[in-house]
Amino acid sequence: MEIVKRILLVSHCILNNASKVELDEAGLAEEYKLRSELVNLIIEKNIQVIQLPCPEFIMYGSQRWGHVKNQFQHPFYKEQCRKLLDSVLMQVQEYTLHPETFRVMGIVSVEGSPNCGYHRTCEGLWKGEIGSDEKRIRDIQNSVKSTDKPGVYMEILDEELHNRKVTVPIMTMEEAVEFLTKL
Repeated sequence: MEIVKRILLVSHCILNNASKVELDEAGLAEEYKLRSELVNLIIEKNIQVIQLPCPEFIMYGSQRWGHVKNQFQHPFYKEQCRKLLDSVLMQVQEYTLHPETFRVMGIVSVEGSPNCGYHRTCEGLWKGEIGSDEKRIRDIQNSVKSTDKPGVYMEILDEELHNRKVTVPIMTMEEAVEFLTKL
């Protein structure tokens, strides 16, 4: 009997946090702890990994500003996300055609991300030139909210999985750690 190879897809910055928007590192301590637990479990449990491409880094680079979901909800950006996901989804389809050999266990999101959050993203009226007007800066900052919705990339990934009739759960890093701990 062959051993089934278990596969997990992960948001890009889980394996490469250099791709993230520059942030206050102290505010990311909990995320880094979760990421470390997840990566250690992946190694310990011999899980194979597919790293999703990061649409923000690819399209805007390392010097980009932080964005909100609203800024990514336009046709060109969404189409680029679909193109980035196409080869990954073909791999997932191939693996799912052979359940005797492979098990695609899930996709791991990064909560709060305007793209890779699944249960939580950030939205707001973040647009235009910020300038030096303190009231405008406060108004923009006050418009940014955490919402219980998926980010743009995860929405598209979910749609594309559905369109291809492929069922793969999307989970948070916390859910993935819980799941892998029970294996």
